[in-house]
Amino acid sequence: MSDKLIDVYMGFMDEEVNTVLNGLLEVELRKEAGKRRPIVLIERGLVDPRGPLLEWPLERYAAPIRRIAHAHTGAEDTPPHAEPDARIESILARVISVFLASDEEGEARLREANRRVIRMIDVHELQSLRSKAKLKVPLDGAGPQLSVVRFDLDEASSEEPPIVVFRAPEMGLQPSLMAPYIIFLLKMISALSSELAHRAGDTHEWPLRVSCFGAQGGASASGKPGSISPICASLYVGLEYADGEASPSIALCSQGGVYHFAPEAGRDLPPMPADDTLAQWFVDHHAHLVIDRADVDERYRRKEEAGLTRGVALDSAIAELVARYARDKIKPEVSGTSSWFIGEDQKKAFAATGVTGCNMEDYWVLRALRDIVLHRGLVEPGERGMEPVLARGFVTRVNADPLLIEPAVVEAFQRDLREKRLTRKDYVDLLRWGLLGLPLDGEGDRGMPAVAEWRFVSDKVFDEPGRRTFARHLYGFLVHGRDEIVVPDPFFIEIATDLLKDCARLPASKSDVFVEAPSQEHLEDIGRAARHALEAWRGAGQAPAEAVTLALRQFVDTLADRAGLGLDADEVKIWLRPGKWKGVRQGTLQDARNEVFGHAAVDRAFYKASNLVALRENTPHALRK
Repeated sequence: MSDKLIDVYMGFMDEEVNTVLNGLLEVELRKEAGKRRPIVLIERGLVDPRGPLLEWPLERYAAPIRRIAHAHTGAEDTPPHAEPDARIESILARVISVFLASDEEGEARLREANRRVIRMIDVHELQSLRSKAKLKVPLDGAGPQLSVVRFDLDEASSEEPPIVVFRAPEMGLQPSLMAPYIIFLLKMISALSSELAHRAGDTHEWPLRVSCFGAQGGASASGKPGSISPICASLYVGLEYADGEASPSIALCSQGGVYHFAPEAGRDLPPMPADDTLAQWFVDHHAHLVIDRADVDERYRRKEEAGLTRGVALDSAIAELVARYARDKIKPEVSGTSSWFIGEDQKKAFAATGVTGCNMEDYWVLRALRDIVLHRGLVEPGERGMEPVLARGFVTRVNADPLLIEPAVVEAFQRDLREKRLTRKDYVDLLRWGLLGLPLDGEGDRGMPAVAEWRFVSDKVFDEPGRRTFARHLYGFLVHGRDEIVVPDPFFIEIATDLLKDCARLPASKSDVFVEAPSQEHLEDIGRAARHALEAWRGAGQAPAEAVTLALRQFVDTLADRAGLGLDADEVKIWLRPGKWKGVRQGTLQDARNEVFGHAAVDRAFYKASNLVALRENTPHALRK
């Protein structure tokens, strides 16, 4: 194995990726010119060179964009007899384009002959899969369009192995799209590795060291918001898809194998349901689950997992993994994965089995990496395969909300909802904050506006010695010159990040903006005002100029008047994203005042309030030296 490593960083949400990307840029810029490693980002869609990028204006990044190479069928064809572009971003975009290419007519003939069509990402197969979730990687025509963004690091070395960052789909057709998408991109980076190693005269390709970093919900009393969890395995409770059909699965993926669970012998339990009610089935029956089948390749069997055999109980299997993988005072953890919102009851069931945190991705990340290792092992000595050589990788999670939200805190939360108010100027300040990429510190227009602070954190429910109640529920930051901890308001975060961009797609996006949409004419008015505000922002060079403020105010006025969100001459109803606040059936907070937010909505509020700060403050832990 070569001693040169290509570092690959992946995440799922914008806020998980942009902080890591910027942290990597800052690290390289601190190095001596000529010793800096090139950094590229693979992002879905066609990236606008003017920004924003991962919801940040370009000025938020430590280095500017140097060049963007687009990867899709027919992209950047090399003219006849021309030398191939040897730039890193071009090599990567070119290889992605090759494996996204398709022969629609040829494939149609093969399908008619009942022969399977194989592509790196088979669009036709993925489109046939059943899922209620929105596709995060559009699959139309030849497949997804991707951009490879190279950053200008001022004399970055052409000999040092690059750093590659990419964002995977956080949901979409998750069980059947996310893992293939990850495998596909790692294969493409492997092709880049082979080319760079060949150019450097190395006989072995450079290995990839994959780091996955993101936030998760707490499923352990010890996992306070802001704490770090190193993940060694993940337990999946959800659906797997084959040929478009869903089947229930409860399985544990680790380095040594995939362990499938079923009821212990002699237990007369109802069969696992092949839908979302599997979550409740797991809650009711998790204590009676044992290993029923182990998918273990003898070439990669780990001695730490020798005790994971048929008949071992679920909680014992997790305890065995954690104990045997513990090294140098670092206790690894097992996360829980599901492709639906993980509610309070499932969190408690996870906790009872030894799972410490929960999210929607870890199991599929580990499965993807394991599949690569297994397929790589099938390559004959001396032959090259598409699968990369993987060095030791890292899956790291930041806990963003607690296992349990205490009743007194829930009551205080509900009381805070009834007291919320926003003026038209407040809306403008929040929208400007969103355009700036949600900065948390700084002065004036460049920092977090006062209105974005969650006033709930000063509630008397947190008034006790040492603020232990606060630490069990929320994670914030200190502002210079102040003593109290600041936490962003979760409802105002969504206004800042989603309202303007969703309205800019009106009237097509009305279901993303309104529970009950206004007339078509009013939708068009709101859409025009939103697009005008974004054009003003681009025209001002993504700076908070006076023209931007005026355009934002015009948008807010149009929204208040045309959508009936105005409360009086100055106040505007507080917008809620439809479908995101589970159990809340209204489109604004004021309209929901007679409702009580259920656990799912309360939990989501605490998660959104803490993950922004927790991710940014813990990003240095995710960066490999």
